[in-house]
Amino acid sequence: MPSLPSTTVRHHPTLDALSQAVAQDLTTDIQQTVPSQDRYTLALAGGSTPQRLYELLAEEAAGPLPWAQIHLFWGDERFVPHDHPKSNVRMVAHALTSHVPIPDANIHPIPTQPARPEAAAVAYTETLQDYFSDRSATFDTVLLGLGADGHTASLFPETDTPEGRRTDDAWVRVVNAPPRHNVSTRLTCTLPTLNGARRAAFLVAGERKRDSLAAVLNQNDSRLPAAQIKPRESLLWYVDDAAHPSSA
Repeated sequence: MPSLPSTTVRHHPTLDALSQAVAQDLTTDIQQTVPSQDRYTLALAGGSTPQRLYELLAEEAAGPLPWAQIHLFWGDERFVPHDHPKSNVRMVAHALTSHVPIPDANIHPIPTQPARPEAAAVAYTETLQDYFSDRSATFDTVLLGLGADGHTASLFPETDTPEGRRTDDAWVRVVNAPPRHNVSTRLTCTLPTLNGARRAAFLVAGERKRDSLAAVLNQNDSRLPAAQIKPRESLLWYVDDAAHPSSA
């Protein structure tokens, strides 16, 4: 039975302070890792919470980064064109990739239109399999968010059972988000693909996340996808004051 990752919860007063801490941690890990393996694979989160982090990485606020050795992937994507306002690829381009000297060949977005969602999932599976021999060891770090409903990436409580998520044989799956979420059709890395990461870092900000964060940290609800994230080595939670359960 695989060992559980070490879990650390880091509490910060604001989203900006949280973002600076993640930028420092990620920069240090990249600088320490690249000399031994000549590349660093980072899976990005979407939504609004990580945008400030990406801006700090673009500014190299925590130190210089070896962009030629960094490969960027996405944990999930809404099935919209990459120039759509709801696209995670668009947000990352505006905040990060258009400002740094990263080779185009090192940027690996989830394909969307004009392909069918199922074809896009197959294509992204092939992209991942080109870089990782199996799902037991995927990304160096995966960045994740937490929804008020306990979802992470585009894994939602309603989509399947916790056991089904753990044993999913797909690398990437098409998901229909519940009606409360904008853009129904999405593509997401599955739980085994995400758990193949060496490290996972959650960025959690805002009062709306407080209840779901408490449920995950206290292990009160195993149905929540975020509670199923168990990377190979380190599970890191970066939480601001508004989201922290102690602020209730």
